Amino acid sequence: MGVEKKVYSFRLEIGLVEDLQTYAKQENRKLSNLVETVLKRSVKEQKAREKSSPD
Repeated sequence: MGVEKKVYSFRLEIGLVEDLQTYAKQENRKLSNLVETVLKRSVKEQKAREKSSPD
């Protein structure tokens, strides 16, 4: 069985959606997969910055 996912709806600027759709098409991905990948990468990078920054 795969990873359990939750459906989530949010609003984005039209220009951003158009850019994301272009990138998704170039990479032969669905838009939702591209957005999930970008968000995962961003969260991973943020966590790494938090671990490495002195308090």
